[in-house]
Amino acid sequence: RFRREARARRRVAIGTKLAVYPWRLRGEDFEDACRASLRRMGESRMELVQAHWSAANFQPWQEPALWDGLARCYEAGLAGAVGTSNFGPKQLRKANAHWASRGVPHSANQVQLSLLSTLPLESGLLEASSELGVTPIGYSPLALGLLSGKYDADSVPAGPRGVLFRQLAPGLAPLLDTLREVSRARGKSVSQVAINWVMCQGAVVIVGIRTPEQAADNLGALGWRLSKAEQDALTEEARRVPKKATQNIFQTA
Repeated sequence: RFRREARARRRVAIGTKLAVYPWRLRGEDFEDACRASLRRMGESRMELVQAHWSAANFQPWQEPALWDGLARCYEAGLAGAVGTSNFGPKQLRKANAHWASRGVPHSANQVQLSLLSTLPLESGLLEASSELGVTPIGYSPLALGLLSGKYDADSVPAGPRGVLFRQLAPGLAPLLDTLREVSRARGKSVSQVAINWVMCQGAVVIVGIRTPEQAADNLGALGWRLSKAEQDALTEEARRVPKKATQNIFQTA
Protein backbone atom coordinates (compact mmCIF):
# COMPACT_ATOMS: atom_id res chain seq x y z
CA ARG A 1 0.00 0.00 0.00
CA PHE A 2 2.79 2.41 0.90
CA ARG A 3 4.52 1.72 -2.40
CA ARG A 4 1.33 2.21 -4.40
CA GLU A 5 0.57 5.51 -2.68
CA ALA A 6 4.13 6.85 -2.56
CA ARG A 7 4.75 10.01 -4.56
CA ALA A 8 8.27 8.89 -5.48
CA ARG A 9 7.53 5.23 -6.22
CA ARG A 10 10.99 4.52 -7.59
CA ARG A 11 12.56 5.40 -4.23
CA VAL A 12 10.57 2.68 -2.46
CA ALA A 13 12.49 -0.59 -2.45
CA ILE A 14 10.71 -3.76 -1.33
CA GLY A 15 12.46 -6.80 0.05
CA THR A 16 11.69 -9.88 2.07
CA LYS A 17 13.59 -12.38 4.17
CA LEU A 18 13.21 -16.12 3.85
CA ALA A 19 13.62 -18.12 7.05
CA VAL A 20 15.44 -21.43 7.06
CA TYR A 21 12.54 -23.41 8.47
CA PRO A 22 13.15 -27.16 8.92
CA TRP A 23 10.66 -28.07 6.21
CA ARG A 24 12.41 -26.02 3.53
CA LEU A 25 14.77 -28.67 2.22
CA ARG A 26 14.91 -27.83 -1.51
CA GLY A 27 15.65 -24.74 -3.51
CA GLU A 28 12.06 -24.89 -4.79
CA ASP A 29 10.79 -24.49 -1.23
CA PHE A 30 12.52 -21.12 -0.86
CA GLU A 31 11.32 -20.03 -4.29
CA ASP A 32 7.77 -20.96 -3.31
CA ALA A 33 8.12 -18.92 -0.12
CA CYS A 34 9.24 -15.91 -2.14
CA ARG A 35 6.27 -16.27 -4.48
CA ALA A 36 3.92 -16.47 -1.50
CA SER A 37 5.45 -13.30 -0.05
CA LEU A 38 4.91 -11.46 -3.34
CA ARG A 39 1.29 -12.60 -3.46
CA ARG A 40 0.70 -11.26 0.05
CA MET A 41 2.14 -7.91 -0.99
CA GLY A 42 0.24 -7.79 -4.26
CA GLU A 43 3.49 -7.48 -6.19
CA SER A 44 5.06 -9.45 -9.02
CA ARG A 45 8.67 -8.60 -8.24
CA MET A 46 10.76 -7.22 -5.41
CA GLU A 47 14.14 -5.54 -5.29
CA LEU A 48 15.80 -7.84 -2.77
CA VAL A 49 15.25 -11.32 -1.32
CA GLN A 50 17.42 -12.17 1.69
CA ALA A 51 18.27 -15.22 3.72
CA HIS A 52 17.00 -14.44 7.22
CA TRP A 53 19.95 -16.39 8.63
CA SER A 54 22.51 -18.96 7.58
CA ALA A 55 21.77 -22.61 8.27
CA ALA A 56 25.47 -23.25 8.93
CA ASN A 57 25.35 -23.17 12.73
CA PHE A 58 22.40 -25.46 13.37
CA GLN A 59 21.13 -27.03 10.12
CA PRO A 60 24.14 -27.08 7.76
CA TRP A 61 22.48 -29.60 5.44
CA GLN A 62 19.99 -26.88 4.45
CA GLU A 63 22.60 -24.33 3.38
CA PRO A 64 22.89 -25.59 -0.25
CA ALA A 65 19.10 -25.48 -0.63
CA LEU A 66 19.04 -21.94 0.78
CA TRP A 67 21.66 -20.69 -1.66
CA ASP A 68 19.96 -22.47 -4.56
CA GLY A 69 16.57 -21.14 -3.54
CA LEU A 70 17.67 -17.51 -3.44
CA ALA A 71 19.36 -17.94 -6.82
CA ARG A 72 16.15 -19.41 -8.23
CA CYS A 73 14.24 -16.35 -7.01
CA TYR A 74 16.55 -14.12 -9.03
CA GLU A 75 16.61 -16.41 -12.06
CA ALA A 76 12.81 -16.54 -12.11
CA GLY A 77 12.60 -12.75 -12.11
CA LEU A 78 11.04 -12.58 -8.65
CA ALA A 79 13.84 -10.42 -7.19
CA GLY A 80 16.42 -8.04 -8.53
CA ALA A 81 19.17 -9.29 -6.22
CA VAL A 82 19.82 -11.62 -3.30
CA GLY A 83 21.09 -10.86 0.18
CA THR A 84 22.19 -12.51 3.39
CA SER A 85 21.81 -11.86 7.11
CA ASN A 86 24.22 -12.67 9.94
CA PHE A 87 26.83 -14.16 7.58
CA GLY A 88 30.43 -13.81 8.75
CA PRO A 89 33.29 -13.36 6.26
CA LYS A 90 33.92 -17.09 5.72
CA GLN A 91 30.30 -17.97 4.98
CA LEU A 92 29.80 -14.75 3.02
CA ARG A 93 32.60 -15.69 0.62
CA LYS A 94 31.20 -19.18 0.12
CA ALA A 95 27.69 -17.97 -0.66
CA ASN A 96 28.97 -15.16 -2.85
CA ALA A 97 31.08 -17.57 -4.90
CA HIS A 98 28.06 -19.83 -5.45
CA TRP A 99 25.90 -16.98 -6.67
CA ALA A 100 28.68 -15.47 -8.77
CA SER A 101 29.01 -18.79 -10.61
CA ARG A 102 25.34 -18.45 -11.58
CA GLY A 103 25.44 -14.75 -12.42
CA VAL A 104 23.30 -13.84 -9.41
CA PRO A 105 24.01 -10.42 -7.82
CA HIS A 106 24.68 -10.65 -4.09
CA SER A 107 23.97 -7.09 -2.96
CA ALA A 108 23.64 -6.98 0.84
CA ASN A 109 24.51 -8.66 4.14
CA GLN A 110 22.61 -7.56 7.24
CA VAL A 111 24.54 -7.83 10.51
CA GLN A 112 24.40 -6.52 14.05
CA LEU A 113 26.64 -3.45 14.16
CA SER A 114 27.02 -0.76 16.80
CA LEU A 115 29.56 0.62 19.23
CA LEU A 116 28.56 -2.30 21.46
CA SER A 117 28.61 -4.87 18.67
CA THR A 118 31.83 -4.46 16.72
CA LEU A 119 32.34 -8.05 15.55
CA PRO A 120 31.96 -7.07 11.84
CA LEU A 121 35.02 -4.83 12.26
CA GLU A 122 37.06 -7.35 14.21
CA SER A 123 36.24 -10.40 12.07
CA GLY A 124 37.19 -8.85 8.74
CA LEU A 125 33.59 -8.93 7.56
CA LEU A 126 33.52 -5.30 6.45
CA GLU A 127 36.70 -5.78 4.44
CA ALA A 128 35.29 -8.92 2.82
CA SER A 129 32.05 -7.10 2.02
CA SER A 130 33.94 -4.29 0.32
CA GLU A 131 36.05 -6.75 -1.66
CA LEU A 132 32.97 -8.67 -2.85
CA GLY A 133 30.82 -5.61 -3.55
CA VAL A 134 28.29 -6.58 -0.87
CA THR A 135 26.70 -3.68 1.02
CA PRO A 136 26.68 -4.16 4.80
CA ILE A 137 23.34 -3.34 6.45
CA GLY A 138 23.84 -2.59 10.14
CA TYR A 139 20.95 -3.39 12.43
CA SER A 140 20.53 -2.41 16.08
CA PRO A 141 22.90 0.59 15.78
CA LEU A 142 21.63 1.90 19.14
CA ALA A 143 21.99 -1.50 20.87
CA LEU A 144 18.28 -1.68 21.74
CA GLY A 145 18.46 1.89 23.08
CA LEU A 146 21.54 1.58 25.28
CA LEU A 147 23.35 4.07 23.04
CA SER A 148 20.45 6.52 22.78
CA GLY A 149 21.60 8.57 25.75
CA LYS A 150 18.30 8.00 27.53
CA TYR A 151 19.53 5.36 29.96
CA ASP A 152 22.35 4.75 32.40
CA ALA A 153 23.10 2.48 35.35
CA ASP A 154 20.49 4.29 37.47
CA SER A 155 17.79 4.49 34.80
CA VAL A 156 16.79 1.45 32.76
CA PRO A 157 13.57 0.55 30.90
CA ALA A 158 11.04 -1.91 32.26
CA GLY A 159 10.65 -5.47 30.98
CA PRO A 160 13.20 -7.80 29.36
CA ARG A 161 15.30 -4.92 28.05
CA GLY A 162 15.76 -3.72 31.60
CA VAL A 163 17.35 -7.03 32.59
CA LEU A 164 19.89 -6.73 29.76
CA PHE A 165 20.52 -3.05 30.45
CA ARG A 166 21.31 -3.72 34.11
CA GLN A 167 24.02 -6.14 32.99
CA LEU A 168 25.63 -3.78 30.48
CA ALA A 169 24.95 -0.25 31.73
CA PRO A 170 27.44 -0.15 34.65
CA GLY A 171 30.41 -0.34 32.27
CA LEU A 172 29.08 2.11 29.69
CA ALA A 173 29.67 5.41 31.46
CA PRO A 174 32.95 6.36 29.67
CA LEU A 175 31.50 5.51 26.23
CA LEU A 176 28.28 7.40 26.94
CA ASP A 177 30.28 10.38 28.19
CA THR A 178 32.24 10.44 24.92
CA LEU A 179 29.03 10.17 22.89
CA ARG A 180 27.58 13.11 24.82
CA GLU A 181 30.77 15.11 24.36
CA VAL A 182 30.67 14.61 20.59
CA SER A 183 26.93 15.30 20.47
CA ARG A 184 27.39 18.65 22.24
CA ALA A 185 30.26 19.66 19.97
CA ARG A 186 28.29 18.69 16.88
CA GLY A 187 24.91 19.99 17.96
CA LYS A 188 23.49 16.52 17.42
CA SER A 189 21.66 14.05 19.65
CA VAL A 190 23.48 11.11 21.20
CA SER A 191 21.44 8.75 19.01
CA GLN A 192 22.44 10.63 15.87
CA VAL A 193 26.11 10.36 16.79
CA ALA A 194 25.86 6.61 17.50
CA ILE A 195 24.03 6.00 14.20
CA ASN A 196 26.49 8.14 12.26
CA TRP A 197 29.39 6.10 13.68
CA VAL A 198 27.84 2.96 12.12
CA MET A 199 27.37 4.78 8.81
CA CYS A 200 31.02 5.81 8.91
CA GLN A 201 31.95 2.11 8.92
CA GLY A 202 30.45 1.88 5.42
CA ALA A 203 27.11 0.38 6.42
CA VAL A 204 23.54 1.22 5.52
CA VAL A 205 21.68 1.51 8.82
CA ILE A 206 18.37 0.02 9.97
CA VAL A 207 16.97 1.74 13.05
CA GLY A 208 13.90 0.60 14.95
CA ILE A 209 11.39 3.40 15.57
CA ARG A 210 8.14 3.61 17.50
CA THR A 211 7.21 7.28 17.25
CA PRO A 212 7.34 10.08 14.64
CA GLU A 213 9.70 11.94 16.97
CA GLN A 214 12.16 9.06 16.89
CA ALA A 215 11.97 8.93 13.10
CA ALA A 216 12.68 12.67 12.86
CA ASP A 217 15.60 12.39 15.27
CA ASN A 218 17.10 9.47 13.35
CA LEU A 219 17.04 11.50 10.14
CA GLY A 220 19.41 13.91 11.84
CA ALA A 221 22.14 11.29 11.48
CA LEU A 222 22.18 12.00 7.73
CA GLY A 223 24.00 14.71 5.80
CA TRP A 224 27.19 14.87 7.86
CA ARG A 225 30.04 12.64 8.93
CA LEU A 226 32.06 12.20 12.10
CA SER A 227 35.70 13.19 11.76
CA LYS A 228 38.34 10.50 11.94
CA ALA A 229 39.37 11.77 15.37
CA GLU A 230 35.77 11.51 16.60
CA GLN A 231 35.39 8.03 15.14
CA ASP A 232 38.66 6.90 16.71
CA ALA A 233 37.70 8.29 20.12
CA LEU A 234 34.37 6.46 20.08
CA THR A 235 35.92 3.24 18.78
CA GLU A 236 38.58 3.32 21.51
CA GLU A 237 36.00 3.80 24.25
CA ALA A 238 33.93 0.99 22.73
CA ARG A 239 36.95 -1.35 22.95
CA ARG A 240 37.22 -0.63 26.68
CA VAL A 241 33.62 -1.55 27.47
CA PRO A 242 33.86 -4.63 29.72
CA LYS A 243 30.69 -6.32 28.46
CA LYS A 244 29.39 -6.03 24.90
CA ALA A 245 25.97 -6.69 23.40
CA THR A 246 24.98 -10.32 22.91
CA GLN A 247 25.56 -11.56 19.37
CA ASN A 248 22.83 -13.08 17.27
CA ILE A 249 22.93 -16.86 17.72
CA PHE A 250 22.79 -17.32 13.94
CA GLN A 251 25.90 -15.20 13.29
CA THR A 252 28.42 -17.37 11.44
CA ALA A 253 32.16 -17.26 11.04
